[in-house]
Amino acid sequence: MRESRNSRLLRILAIWVLIVWAVLPFAFMLRVGFAAPSDIHGGAPDWLAPLYAFNFVDLFGDEEFMSAIGRSVLVAVVSSAIAIAAATPAAYACARMRFRGRSDFEFWVLSTRMLPAVVVVIPYFVLFREIGGIDTVWALTVMHTVVNLAVTFFLLRSFFSDLPGEVFEAADLDGCSETRKFLSVAWPMVRNGVAAAAVLNFIFSWNEFVFALTLASGEAKTVSVAMLGFIQFQSVAVGPMMAAGTLAVLPVAIVLFLSQKQLVTGMSFGAVKG
Repeated sequence: MRESRNSRLLRILAIWVLIVWAVLPFAFMLRVGFAAPSDIHGGAPDWLAPLYAFNFVDLFGDEEFMSAIGRSVLVAVVSSAIAIAAATPAAYACARMRFRGRSDFEFWVLSTRMLPAVVVVIPYFVLFREIGGIDTVWALTVMHTVVNLAVTFFLLRSFFSDLPGEVFEAADLDGCSETRKFLSVAWPMVRNGVAAAAVLNFIFSWNEFVFALTLASGEAKTVSVAMLGFIQFQSVAVGPMMAAGTLAVLPVAIVLFLSQKQLVTGMSFGAVKG
């Protein structure tokens, strides 16, 4: 059925409304970041005022904040890599193999995300304090890996479960081992899904705040914790904070831009079967 002209115009209008709705907060944040303190009234900028670049200049010269961004990138990349490396073979085994205790293992993985972070953060704090992990990058990396592992496992498990069984039956007829089936049959078909899971891991780790604040709020602070430095007892440095927020968004935006094809393909994996 051919789409009518009015329906097409309404669809285009709806898309543009969604785009504007999504872009407006970032445009506001960017404009406040480029506003002088005297041009910000009640948190809103004077839109016609001249651009003020010193908020960004000061941030690039702030070694503590730039180091926090670097640590956030390091923690997000390493924790994502570890979670993917651990979850991928486990997800394949649970999706394509039958073995004793599989349901119990899956339930155990699921149980690691049954409680909110605020409930378990104190026990984890005590644990890492006892082993000397407070305010260290490695402890925060381990914690982010643990937090993201369950989501990664079940996401990848669904990808492996959606693979057609016929290709594995053909591999069995050819005498392929499980390792060969994983590397030569399953992996080429789900690698976009694995890439999507890695991107989601990166975003979750980048945005995580509760464990970052509790376990690494000193020398090893990440960018989400460093943002609190712009909030004082009786004042808020609105301009510098918005400039910092703009810089904090950039790494995630770059990752999403570079991996948008893999992300869309991976997240739509198995949606259409024929």
